[in-house]
Amino acid sequence: MTAGDLSLVVTNTRLRTGDTLRPWATALGIRDGKLAVIGMAAEILKMARAETRIIDAGGQLLTLPIGTAVGSGVTVAVAPDGCVTLTVDQPQ
Repeated sequence: MTAGDLSLVVTNTRLRTGDTLRPWATALGIRDGKLAVIGMAAEILKMARAETRIIDAGGQLLTLPIGTAVGSGVTVAVAPDGCVTLTVDQPQ
């Protein structure tokens, strides 16, 4: 993935990934409504462009269901109080 590919970055989170090799991350990136990358905020933010929307999750714990893979459809909602909710689309 190259810089500028991401349309949305969620950072400042404690993200439980379900991956035994990398069980925790601090950010995720979304491109075209799909999960594009999960990792540490510093590396993910390098992929953002001027138009990329960046959401600060305020240190919230976010959990991806076990088996969620890069390329899964993801909806990110931010409530007026700043609460971030991740919903992973279920395969049809």
